[in-house]
Amino acid sequence: MCICQVSFAQMSYVADTLVSSGLPCKGQFIITDHQGNAYRTVQIGSQCWMAENMRCTTSPSGRHWYHNPSFTSHSPMFVPYVKEHRVTQYGNLYNWAAAMDLDERTAKKVDAKYHRGICPDGWHLPTTEEWTILFNALQGTRMAGSLMKCPSSLWESQAVTLDKECGFSAMPAGTYTEEGLVNLGFNAQFWSATSFDRNMAWYCGVYSYNNNSENNLDYKCYGCSVRCVCDE
Repeated sequence: MCICQVSFAQMSYVADTLVSSGLPCKGQFIITDHQGNAYRTVQIGSQCWMAENMRCTTSPSGRHWYHNPSFTSHSPMFVPYVKEHRVTQYGNLYNWAAAMDLDERTAKKVDAKYHRGICPDGWHLPTTEEWTILFNALQGTRMAGSLMKCPSSLWESQAVTLDKECGFSAMPAGTYTEEGLVNLGFNAQFWSATSFDRNMAWYCGVYSYNNNSENNLDYKCYGCSVRCVCDE
């Protein structure tokens, strides 16, 4: 048996190469949702992620969705980007109930793990723990955001020049609040499946003005982007 001895510097280089290569997941280059929308995938560390934001406009389970209703925490809604090129670039924004594919009654209680939500079959809405695994694969919360951003002029300002990225290709789709669409070009917010309380849930945030990516809290009634991670 030959035992390879690799220096720490070499291991670091190999890890960086794998993380920044943006390679699709083995055997799952493209996945489709229940409406037939196709999404690229990317392998980052031990996890297989969608490399694009969800674009579906109906619930996989047939639940009724509202379009831009008055704000309540538990009525499922999505916010469509009206122009087709915007949908292709940014996906759509969903409140937490829609992202989790829950009705008004169950959305008040659930704190699900490996919850499919609006994700394709075999995929699920990530928990805060799974977002943290992603951050750790990308040099931790202080640097993960710089690697998760797509190197695009759609970001209004960038804290660093992106000479490489991991293939996650975070898009600055902003957030939908009671004030309408805010932070387009500046923020990307992705829901997690982890509820905090009746009114708030955790999300992953990526920002134009720094290199960070971290778990934060926001109101369940707000509209955020959705990315899915493959079931183990």
